[in-house]
Amino acid sequence: MSEKDDNSNMEEDSVEEIERNDNEQGVITAAPTSDEVQLSQQQQQQQQQAIVDFVDKYALTDNDNDVIREHSISLIQTIVHTGTSLPDLKVSLRTITGSNQYLSGKELDDFARAILNDYEKNDSTLRPVYVDYKIMESDLSHNCDLLSFAKHVETLATEYWNNSNSNESPPYVAPYFCFIQSSGMGKTKLLYEYRKQEKNFHSIKVESKLILVGNVHTDPFNESIYDAKYAASTPKNADSKRNISDEQLNEEAQKIYNRLDTLVTSDLKWENNTTFRVLLFDEAQFLLKEEFGMKAFQFRCIRLWLRKIQKYKYVAVFTGTNSGLANFAIEADRKVEPSLSSRKMDGDWKLMPKGSILFPHFVMLTTIGCLAQRRQVTDDQIATEYSEAIIHGRPLFFVMKLDKKLDVNLPNILLRMLLLDGSAMGEVHWENNLNTWFNILATRVQMGITSIAVASDLVAKGYANLTHVSPDFAHFTYLPDPVCARLAMGMMSGGWKLGDIQGKSPSIWVGKLGEIYSSGLCQPEKGDFGEVLAGLYFLLCGDILRHGLDDNLKTFSVDLDLCFDLLTNGGKTYATNAPAAKRPRKEEVSKQSSKTPITLSCIQFCRNYLRSYETDWSYLGDQKFLRQLYTSGIAFFTFAGCRTIDAVLPLRIGKGKSEKYIPCLLSIKSRIYFSTGEAQTLCAEMKVQAENSNLQALCIVVVFGSSFQPKKDEPIFNSDTYSLLEKKETVAVVLHIPVEDEFGISRMYQQLTRNNDLMEVYGSHSFIRAHTGKPNPPALHPMAALRVSSLGPDKSLAQSLLVTLSEQWMLSPSSQ
Repeated sequence: MSEKDDNSNMEEDSVEEIERNDNEQGVITAAPTSDEVQLSQQQQQQQQQAIVDFVDKYALTDNDNDVIREHSISLIQTIVHTGTSLPDLKVSLRTITGSNQYLSGKELDDFARAILNDYEKNDSTLRPVYVDYKIMESDLSHNCDLLSFAKHVETLATEYWNNSNSNESPPYVAPYFCFIQSSGMGKTKLLYEYRKQEKNFHSIKVESKLILVGNVHTDPFNESIYDAKYAASTPKNADSKRNISDEQLNEEAQKIYNRLDTLVTSDLKWENNTTFRVLLFDEAQFLLKEEFGMKAFQFRCIRLWLRKIQKYKYVAVFTGTNSGLANFAIEADRKVEPSLSSRKMDGDWKLMPKGSILFPHFVMLTTIGCLAQRRQVTDDQIATEYSEAIIHGRPLFFVMKLDKKLDVNLPNILLRMLLLDGSAMGEVHWENNLNTWFNILATRVQMGITSIAVASDLVAKGYANLTHVSPDFAHFTYLPDPVCARLAMGMMSGGWKLGDIQGKSPSIWVGKLGEIYSSGLCQPEKGDFGEVLAGLYFLLCGDILRHGLDDNLKTFSVDLDLCFDLLTNGGKTYATNAPAAKRPRKEEVSKQSSKTPITLSCIQFCRNYLRSYETDWSYLGDQKFLRQLYTSGIAFFTFAGCRTIDAVLPLRIGKGKSEKYIPCLLSIKSRIYFSTGEAQTLCAEMKVQAENSNLQALCIVVVFGSSFQPKKDEPIFNSDTYSLLEKKETVAVVLHIPVEDEFGISRMYQQLTRNNDLMEVYGSHSFIRAHTGKPNPPALHPMAALRVSSLGPDKSLAQSLLVTLSEQWMLSPSSQ
């Protein structure tokens, strides 16, 4: 491509003018003029005065002194300096004032705007992201992710460009892949380390450049992280949603192509002897903005530019939190392709053919708990199980804890879990968003798969992690994270509160879980429905004891005997919504006999897809493995198709030097009828397999959703169970969850399943979708999806529903 278009007005522009135009959109950072420097100084002075005024008026009490005053001023300056949006600053200011002064919403808004001093640049629609927290100062714990990332880059580059001179078309849409995960996982850190060490990981000559996308604040001391900035923002005075002609659209696209040409030729220093060049776009979700009536205009243009055949071969990585990057529609891309008949376009554009599939996105990010091998430094006066667990979770939270910034940021973290963009604590309204209920529930117990749009919401605004994207579904997961799990645990209690955010009683959450499943918002994998509900039941019963032990929910361990009492009696030993003063206190709950204490620690269920315990359970007895599970408060569901066991929980026998960890193995049977004989047979099978693996364990057959009354000869949990576990023996027992439990889980399960028919429906979602071809069709509604032949007295109602659906979705009743 030529530097200029002879058929455009750009031929009269100087190179300096071109760069200045590009600077308006953030490609190249030019030196500020004297007027700009003076304006910046004035803004800083105004900000400083606004901060002082705010502290003097609202952040102090009569007893506060100058030291506290200076500390408050310094704290607000740090918050603004590290980069924040208007909503985020409002949350921070509300936290700083606490209960010292009443601060109206308007006063808070006015002060926050005065402190930022430039509302237009800090509007939440262009929310800045602080992307370089401890990136240069910290070291990687391992190179596993780097090696996997480099291999992914090299595979893409080789497969796409090796056939560029042949008649064989590459199968991929363009030479790029996406790297999408939630905040705090270390995406930018991985890109930065790859940029530094790229030559150590490739068999071919590869060079990369790290590019920051969007109007993002960075720490001035860490600006060297990035090689360039690319602010993907609509030009001033432009209506982003205004449709324009194809010719005008081509002109706007050409400007972006010129910017990219400038970016890779003038702004970045390459060695010019590489086989492939890699452009690493960080915070790429900003490229999905709608411009000129086209969604993701910038992203489409960059993707098209990457296919251009030029002197050097480029591949790109788009990193961000928006799942739309990984599955963005490609049909409309022709609107931004250079048209050879257009007088506004160069004639030397030659593109690689566009394939039909996307290169698999990168998901290998094993950073959860990556700092656990390092010595934990804590200044906590009293070490709690919660503080010890944090090191096993999201690395960002542990680093924030060391910097004593985690506690003050908990309101912000909770707001993110509520899928809110930093709304003021006093103005939080989250209850009407079903995705928010879904996010909190899934944080504690994995719930299944959902649509791409919903998954994108949970990843971008919450702390979910994307694992796979298909045309219709998005697979996602919540990784072990004690900080998020503890906040979700609090939200599931009516007596819990953080700032102005109030928790809800467990029965309300169970009702919402039923609503989520019945609406089709989330679909459990086949056979997982009962597992999810049983896991939630275990968590809620444990929560009752945890609230009794510690109102701050920083104690995860609960006595196994007391927990079994709750599990057996439907959680009715103590009222879940009782005021804190009426709950059993720590002294009462901890009263034990002389027996060795056996405790359970579990505040979150994750999934373990390792197959090492598929036939040999001895792996499950590894003390280091069990101790980490216990310390971090994690239980896990086993992989799909795992024989006999469905979940594993960690138990601790004794404490201190004599402590030992054993697994509690659950086999969950969600049936209307499960006989005593079946229970006894399964108990014996579990016990034999554990003993054959030289594994001491507590094996539990959990019978859920059954109204069948167990017989006296069934093995149950009692004092003998404790004695055998103390003697290092394996024990197998049956646990029947009552139909009338305190939380309404069994009732909700039976209402949804209707004699187990829904289990079949949930396992057939893909077939139903194949008939409809629509996302979340009404056919997925439980009552509509049941087979007519099995409905009995409700047959006429269901048949009429199916006929209606047949007309709407071109289904035949027989297909159901």
